[in-house]
Amino acid sequence: MERLVVSDGTDTATLAAARDHWLLTMDVPRGEAERRQRLLEAAAHAIGAEGGGRIVFWVDDADDAADRVSLAAGYTPFRDLWRLGRQLPAIQGSLATRPFTDQDRAGFLDVNNRAFDWHPEQGGMTGADLDSRMSEPWFDPDGFRIWERDDGGLGGFCWTKVHSDVKPPVGEIYAIAVDPDLRGRGIGRELTLAGLEWLAHLGLRRSILYVESDNRPANRMYRELGFEHEATNRAYQRILR
Repeated sequence: MERLVVSDGTDTATLAAARDHWLLTMDVPRGEAERRQRLLEAAAHAIGAEGGGRIVFWVDDADDAADRVSLAAGYTPFRDLWRLGRQLPAIQGSLATRPFTDQDRAGFLDVNNRAFDWHPEQGGMTGADLDSRMSEPWFDPDGFRIWERDDGGLGGFCWTKVHSDVKPPVGEIYAIAVDPDLRGRGIGRELTLAGLEWLAHLGLRRSILYVESDNRPANRMYRELGFEHEATNRAYQRILR
């Protein structure tokens, strides 16, 4: 989904055209609840007038006020994405990983799409999607850690990201997956440690990751590795017919 930033100057034609395939981001300071509600209602009115559709928007670091405003405007929460964090370094893992190369493209897409067949953003990735992410200024193939099986096939990965726009910089476990045929062997834990080891190697002292709130196995593993819940990003939706 593309992202549309909605502000007081967003015209109704733009809002109406956004139905079904846009994520809305409110360009509104956190404390201005009335203004946020007004924009949400305007988006619903514009899309409803054009025959309906689905509006989805996210609130970073959601709180009770975000729920109150969204519910008052006719939207309901449907997805929570937790931000977890921990200090670096972590304990050393046991898996040897290497940087991503162009020869890993097919293997990565295969493992990623089978492991994330349930995920609305990470699943169904195409070669063009991969190219788009690799073109981002933060992309570093050395931080895209690949684990090979004994037969040389790609068994899993831990894709890391460095947020250099904050001071001090923060490392992120951006995406991590194990070949579904190899689940239950503790490989995910070791890949996480490999990613954290790489971030610590860069001199970073704090790491974060984002995980679905209802992904119980992953959250249990991250707690065991010392991650703590820091914030909740919440998605709301309204369906207009």
